Amino acid sequence: MENSHKTLIATLVATTLLTAGVAWAAGPQTVDQQKATAKETSADKDFSKISADGSSAFQDLILTRLAIFNGQIDAAKKYVEKADKAFDKARTDEAVFTKAEADFKPPTSKSEPATSAVNGAAPVNNKPADQMKIPIAWLPVDGQMLIEEDYTANPKKTAAVADANKSLKSGDRKGAMDKLKLAEINIDFMIAVVPLEQTIKSVHQATVLISDGKYYEASQVLRQVEENERFDVTTMSGAPSSQ
Repeated sequence: MENSHKTLIATLVATTLLTAGVAWAAGPQTVDQQKATAKETSADKDFSKISADGSSAFQDLILTRLAIFNGQIDAAKKYVEKADKAFDKARTDEAVFTKAEADFKPPTSKSEPATSAVNGAAPVNNKPADQMKIPIAWLPVDGQMLIEEDYTANPKKTAAVADANKSLKSGDRKGAMDKLKLAEINIDFMIAVVPLEQTIKSVHQATVLISDGKYYEASQVLRQVEENERFDVTTMSGAPSSQ
């Protein structure tokens, strides 16, 4: 029962994050405020921001590999060219943040093990420890929200989750979050990110390889891009209990 309730709200929020992208904010921002936000270096401050261009581009590179596997070369060219342009555009996305990989907090709960990705793929990490301590630019391409508690025995919290899901369905993420906080429900946000510059370089390389008829090589390059996906978790606590 607990997992089924977690999945319901996680799926709705993941969809909202991907479609609304950076639109979730406390209120209207000036140009200067937007620029300042883009310069923030903490993923904890950017957990709600998913790059629309990055998200669509990451899906396109997955479709590129699938098209190559199925021998649909024209489709592969179309998808990889779309991904190449979108990733390059995402370089200036305000969702981009700078952080050392060693500072990431990976998912560790039973519902989301550390080796589980948002899209189901398992991350591979062969980086030396010293390289993981170097801050680099990351592009958020996907996200989920999980309720890490069994709220089903609490009528107040069960009603709040149901009400929050209605808000999410209508696109009101802020309203949903306010309802969950008032019900003292703790939420874990998980974002999936890729190293920005390395991803742009690799996808462009794959585009050239496909144009040159080197489809297997292009697929291998894109597979590495998928394996470079990483995950970071931020916890948002509900209101302090009055009991």
